[in-house]
This record gives sequence, structure tokens and C-alpha cells, in this order.
Amino acid sequence: MPATGYLFQMAGGVPVVTAPAEIDTTTVGELRAILFEWECRGQTTVVMDMTATVFCDSAGLRELVWAHQHAVADGGGLRLVISDKGALQRAFTATGLGGIIPHFPTLKQALAYLPAAASRPLRRGSSPDPAGALASSPPHAREHGGRAADRRSCAYCGAVFVPQREHARFCSGDCRAAWNCEHLGDPVLEASTLNGSMAAMSEATARLSAVRVWDQERAFAAIGEAVWWIAMVDATLVRHHPGAYDTAIAAHTRADRRLIAETLAGLRFARNWISRGAPLGEAIETGARTRRITQWTWKPIPEPAHAWLPPRAQAWELARYQAYQAYLAGHAIGETVGQVVPFLTLIGANATSTTDTSNP
Repeated sequence: MPATGYLFQMAGGVPVVTAPAEIDTTTVGELRAILFEWECRGQTTVVMDMTATVFCDSAGLRELVWAHQHAVADGGGLRLVISDKGALQRAFTATGLGGIIPHFPTLKQALAYLPAAASRPLRRGSSPDPAGALASSPPHAREHGGRAADRRSCAYCGAVFVPQREHARFCSGDCRAAWNCEHLGDPVLEASTLNGSMAAMSEATARLSAVRVWDQERAFAAIGEAVWWIAMVDATLVRHHPGAYDTAIAAHTRADRRLIAETLAGLRFARNWISRGAPLGEAIETGARTRRITQWTWKPIPEPAHAWLPPRAQAWELARYQAYQAYLAGHAIGETVGQVVPFLTLIGANATSTTDTSNP
């Protein structure tokens, strides 16, 4: 039995883990431990029942994303069971995590979505076989990360389309509007969720100046947290508030627009680097004489392999990598964060103010 306090049961050879009511920085270690233990046992697919979970902070959300991405690379994935009317569901909708991790309102539906091969012996130190991962991964994984096709299914009507933008989820503007009407629900609640994400980004980036340089483990965790929330807030605003986003970017000079856009693209590459489990130490130059971690700089890094991605996704990943090399590498952590956080904060304020019913 796993060493943590998480309850579990086996269903058709797949572990179904019951999550606690709250997951935060003080308890996320147990979540990491239970997921890692099942990975060590060769279980590439795990169902996490979160119907009783009422709170999950950024540390927990990030752990779920990492676990899912690692499992997808091995041909499986994480399946979440989330109440379709709770706060967790609203957070998944507002942050875009619903498009990353498959989640379902009932355990029966989650189990019905399992890939053909839910477990296989793992060889430590070996690379996952992309072809094998593709064969056993579900449609969601094949569409967005597999080699089968460079296309997606519309999140509203189900029509297959070729995405023109990296975060595209709909085949047309009409489908986007219809999906928003059905899923975003109470605008005041959605504004509250966005405000929570904005506050988390603000807190995570402010924390960078407080972490001591000698505590590298904590420093790298703080940097990862800041990068995570910047990328999440940016994706949320692009997907759900494109008007406010376009208005804000248009107010800048051409040079500033490029600086902001390329810095955000570089930070998305850093987010993906972290999500793949790569050590942050390989991407950050700490410096012997720096007094704050905001003075640490991003290192130039070799271009990662991405031949397993479909052509359009390869182009996006290459663009992110090039942005990282041009706008992050050699620049200080504090400098790059400072170039985008005020921009995102302004958009967030404008986006939420349009749904504030307390104003006349």
C-alpha cells in the first residue's frame, strides 16, 4: 500500500486515488509521493477522485500538470474526477487547465476514458517510446502532443480543424462565444477566479525578492512558481479575454509589443522546460556575487528535441525556444519578470472591471 495517507482502490487494474479536501504547499508533498509511487509501480494511468476537494493551490495544480505530462510521455495520463459545479471546476475553466488534463464529473466516465494500456514495466533511465506512447494514448493526447496529426477537435462543436494560433481551441468565433456562454457561468464568479490567479501571480513574483540566494532549492521553487503563474495568467487572458488583451498590447509601441510578446513566449518555453522535469539549475546562472535571486540570469541552453511533435507544434516550440534565447538568455530573472507582469496586471484589471456588477 502507498506510504501516504491517500486512500485508493483498484478498478480494472487502474489505481483510483481519493484526494483530500485541501491541497496546498504544506500537503503537496503527499500528492507528489502518491503519484510518484504509482509511477514506480509501472502504472502509467492514474485516476484522481477530487470530488471532495474544495481547495487546491498553485503548488497542487502544478503537481497535477507535471504528473499528467510525465504519464502522457509513457503512454498514459492522469484522469481527474471533478464536480462540474464546484470551485475547482471554475478554476480549471478559468486557467485553461481543462484543456491540459482530462477531467470528468463522474468516476464512471473517467474510467471509460482510460487508454488501452494503463500500465507497463518502466525501465529507469530509458527514454519513452514516442510511437508506443502514441498507440496507447487517448485522443486528447494524440491531438495535442502526438505525431498522428497536426489538428484538433473544436472544444464546442467537435469539428476537426487546423489551429492557426497556439492556444486555439475552437474552429470559429461563433463556437468560442457559444462555449463561453455555456461554461463560464456567473461573470462575477469568473472575475473572482481571475482575480485569484492574478493575486497568485503577484504574490509569486513578489516572493522572488525575499528568497535568500544560499537556499537554492527554495529559490528554484520560487522561480518555477513565478514562471508558472505568469504563463497561466497569460494563457487565461488570451483565451477568455482576447479583446482586453488586444487593446492593451495595441497601446504599446511596436518595439515594446515585440519585447512583451517575445518575453512571454520565452517564459512559456521556460514553463515547458520545468514541466518536462528538467532541472532549473541547467537554465539559470546563479552567479557567485549576486545578492538576490532576481539578479540570477537565464542561461543559453541547447535546442531540445521536438521531432515527435506535429509540424505546427514544432514551429510553435521552436519560436518559443528562439524567444527564450533572444529575450531571456543572458538577462536577469527580475528583468524578464518585470517586463511582463505589469502588462498582465493591467489586462487583468481591465478584464475583471467589465464584469464587476457593483459598478453603476
